Amino acid sequence: MSGTALVVDFGGVRRCLSSAVVGGGLRDATGWLNLQVPHGYARMDPDAHLREAMAARGVDVATTLGAMTAAHVDRAQWCEEPGAARVVATVGIGVPLAAAGRVLREVPPVNTINMLVLVEAALTDAALVYAVQTATEAKAQALSDAGIVARNHDGPATGTATDSICVAARPGATEPFAGPMAPAGTAIARCVHTAVMAGALDFERRRGAEFRWVGDGDRA
Repeated sequence: MSGTALVVDFGGVRRCLSSAVVGGGLRDATGWLNLQVPHGYARMDPDAHLREAMAARGVDVATTLGAMTAAHVDRAQWCEEPGAARVVATVGIGVPLAAAGRVLREVPPVNTINMLVLVEAALTDAALVYAVQTATEAKAQALSDAGIVARNHDGPATGTATDSICVAARPGATEPFAGPMAPAGTAIARCVHTAVMAGALDFERRRGAEFRWVGDGDRA
């Protein structure tokens, strides 16, 4: 942890597929930074902001992927299956949505679910896409299992409007599959489900406590 950013060093070069604000797409990288920003964040140049924040922390912008969230990065959830996969997720669900639900006129820019998936298998580029698919399905399952209801649909949420993911695999490109029945995909799914569900339940507990506190007549 560094200030208001969560920084993960991969310990070497990994092949990554991500929706990162800085360094997104398919590329090699050595680390991931998740920057916490205030609720109501309104800068129109998030990539420039991220680069500034990364440089200020001595992080190599050229080899590090950058994401951002209004969720508390110090409440990140971790899950690991040794030798297979490791996941870290920051879970903010102030406005949970269903992907195919009604289009809201205005979605407040609050919170997001950002996930980093470290995979020990040497996934091919196609398998990286499999891995993103598997992780996203596991995230949606976790939100459903946690009872998170969508704001735009009569059913469970599948995420938020600004979720981000990064899958970082070992180099070598020898494993062509990462679906939920493949060994790599099974580990990814279980770790994502565990981390996101824990984060969602924690978020709901804290939100419930805040609502009870606001309703307390003794509150100053």
